[in-house]
Amino acid sequence: MARLGLVLVLVGSTVSLAQNSRTAAPKPLTTIEDGVLDAIQLFVDKWPGSPATPVVMRKFSGLDADLGTGGEAGKDTRQSEAKTIKAEGPRILAEHFAAKMKELGALTATIAEPGTPVSGALVVDGKFTKIDPGSRTKRYFVGFGAGKSTVSVSGTVTNEAGLVIATFAQTRYGAMGFGGGDSLGKLLADSKDIGADIAQFLSDWAKGKSLK
Repeated sequence: MARLGLVLVLVGSTVSLAQNSRTAAPKPLTTIEDGVLDAIQLFVDKWPGSPATPVVMRKFSGLDADLGTGGEAGKDTRQSEAKTIKAEGPRILAEHFAAKMKELGALTATIAEPGTPVSGALVVDGKFTKIDPGSRTKRYFVGFGAGKSTVSVSGTVTNEAGLVIATFAQTRYGAMGFGGGDSLGKLLADSKDIGADIAQFLSDWAKGKSLK
C-alpha cells in the first residue's frame, strides 16, 4: 500500500501526511493490543499537547451497531434492551468519560453532540459497533461465557488540526450475575465502564504512562 514519506511536525509530535491523503492509509507508529484498551493505534510519537489541552468527546453513534440477540429476530425483551442502549448508551458513555477524566485529574474534558464544530481541543469521536443483550437463560443454565452480553465501541482521537492521532477499540462482556444477571443492567454498566476505560487511556497517555 502506497504511503507518503513526508512528515509534519505539529505540537511537538510527528504525524504522517498520509492522513491527509485520499488515496493512502495512515501508518501507525505504535500498535498496542490488550493494553489499557483492547486495541490502540498511535500515529504520533508522544502525547500531542499539554495537561492544559482540553479534550472534547462528541457523543458516539449507536445507529449502525450490531444488536445481536436484540436484533429483529430476537425476543421483544432483548430488542427493547438493545434499543434502549442504542439510544441512551452514547450519553451514558460520554457522561462517565467526563466524570472519570475529572476524577483522574490529568485533563479537562467536555461533551458535545455529534457533528459539533470543535476548535482548540483534542476530539474523541466513535461509534457503538455491537450492543448484544445476550441470553440471561444461557448465562444462568449454561454458564462458562454462554449467553454473555456484549458492548463494543471503536473510535478516533484527532488533534487541533483535525488529523487522526490515535484509533482505539474496546469491548466489555457481561457473563455472570444472580439468576443470569439483568441484561439491561449489564449493558448499562458496560457502557459506563467503556467511557471510563477511554478516559483512563487518554489520562495515561497524557501522563506518559505505559498503555500496555
